[in-house]
Amino acid sequence: MKALTSAGEAAVRLTHNAAALLLAIATLLVFVQVVTRFVLGDAAVWSELVARGAIIWSTFLVAGAAFRAGTMIPIDFIRSLLPAPIQLWVVRLVTLLTLIFLGVLVWYGILMAGRAQSQRVAMLDVSMAVFYAAIPFGALCAIPGVLLRHRDAERGSLHDEEIHE
Repeated sequence: MKALTSAGEAAVRLTHNAAALLLAIATLLVFVQVVTRFVLGDAAVWSELVARGAIIWSTFLVAGAAFRAGTMIPIDFIRSLLPAPIQLWVVRLVTLLTLIFLGVLVWYGILMAGRAQSQRVAMLDVSMAVFYAAIPFGALCAIPGVLLRHRDAERGSLHDEEIHE
């Protein structure tokens, strides 16, 4: 179990760092876009498209870290009104529904990427599937974060800190 936990934590860290790197790349590319447009007078259109793709990918990749840290929209107020044993069942229900939602994102994201495979991004000459693949890949990478957060809740380490906030 410890090896599984370590692998999950490593996956969350990896996707978090990859998202940060992609966001830095997107920032740099937007700067390139501004310089080429306003200083050189000839916009590098490709930089805008690559920046947009990097932002899309970073958004979906960071979801796992957000779930792990508990920064997704919580329902703490409603849960805090319930007795302690029922609170844990609410956490279990939310975890189950979140995993189902992520499964739906994986399934339909794969279908969307498959349908977009023949479409090309004009300026880059790459398949649109590269952009759409962020949906299933990010959803898949979010699962360890959800499970690790749930494990903490089952052990009671979330219960005390969330009730007293």
